[in-house]
Amino acid sequence: MKMPYNILQPNQSAAQGGFSLIELMVGLVIGLVLSLVIFNVLNVNEGRKRTTTSLNDINQSGSYAVYQLDKFIRSAGSGFTGGGDQVGADFTFGCRLDMAINGTQLTPATSFPAPFNTVSNTVRVAPVIIVDGAAGVGGDVIITMAGNAGLGESPTSFASPVGAATLNLTNHAGLRANDIVLIADKSATAISPCLMQQVSSTFTPTGGASAVPLAGTYYAATINATSINSFSEAAQVINLGAGPTAALPELRPNFNMFAVGANNSLMKHDLMQAVQNTQTAANPNPSLYVDGVYQMQALYGVDNDGVAATASLTWVAPTGAYSAANLLTGTTAAAATLKTIKAIKIALIMRTALLERDPVSASTMVLFQDNAASLQVTANLT
Repeated sequence: MKMPYNILQPNQSAAQGGFSLIELMVGLVIGLVLSLVIFNVLNVNEGRKRTTTSLNDINQSGSYAVYQLDKFIRSAGSGFTGGGDQVGADFTFGCRLDMAINGTQLTPATSFPAPFNTVSNTVRVAPVIIVDGAAGVGGDVIITMAGNAGLGESPTSFASPVGAATLNLTNHAGLRANDIVLIADKSATAISPCLMQQVSSTFTPTGGASAVPLAGTYYAATINATSINSFSEAAQVINLGAGPTAALPELRPNFNMFAVGANNSLMKHDLMQAVQNTQTAANPNPSLYVDGVYQMQALYGVDNDGVAATASLTWVAPTGAYSAANLLTGTTAAAATLKTIKAIKIALIMRTALLERDPVSASTMVLFQDNAASLQVTANLT
């Protein structure tokens, strides 16, 4: 048997396989170009995703901030305004608010923590106050005050002198156990302090005039040298609505301040709560309210002619006659100026925490461009 074999003949060579050096270099160049193209596509897509995510986040934050501010401002003044001196209780405008919680004085305050440290320690009653922050980082502070839907919002007169822990009223229509009330003397020539108190949980409404006992979280016989029995029979009692109970400890009127603090955060300070600004505070006050707010600015809408039929507003800055210092002097003239404020306009600048690779806006932004140049605010964005 013959075995198969393969013998190369002279001048014959085995076939060669693979790529030449030039072919390898061309392939490497093509692969590099494709890698760069894919990287750029991914980079652009990632940048657009970051931008879209950031815009969605700040849009949601901005919408929530505007919604919350709108809610508080629209209800501002409820409980102590409404129908002029004969029906509402706007004679309390500008009165010094003396308030304590569990026997500890809240207002006038010793001081307010940042970013509210520009606010006067003496708090006076008014629906809305803007504390001008000029064009500085953070901007203005907005203070709002409102009751929380008391059954009766008309002032009630005293039937006899006031006791240290009892209100002797001509009637107690609308008053319930645990309600928060404001005691104020009504005078055309002077504004006396307003004393915040709380109706006792043991109070039971009955027919006719009777004594209304005081006790609870916001009761104190004397606050800042103002005592309950120092009020005359001409004083009035205004019901601000339900107060805290064992079942609902957070229930109370809305007396709040809003300002932009560190890390682009809109902060809320509850004037009816003690300051709790430690890292271990269970219920911090001030508290973080909305993320992503870089600056807040506001204007007043005022009606100087006093004629409701004209329905005309003039926008003014919170400076000069409408500065917080002048509005809250506690005089009858300042109170009259407070009553001309009918609206408020707010501008928010939102900023995302995610940085863009390239600058995406100018270094400044002009707010309130639909108003006169004197009312426009140029905010520094750097």
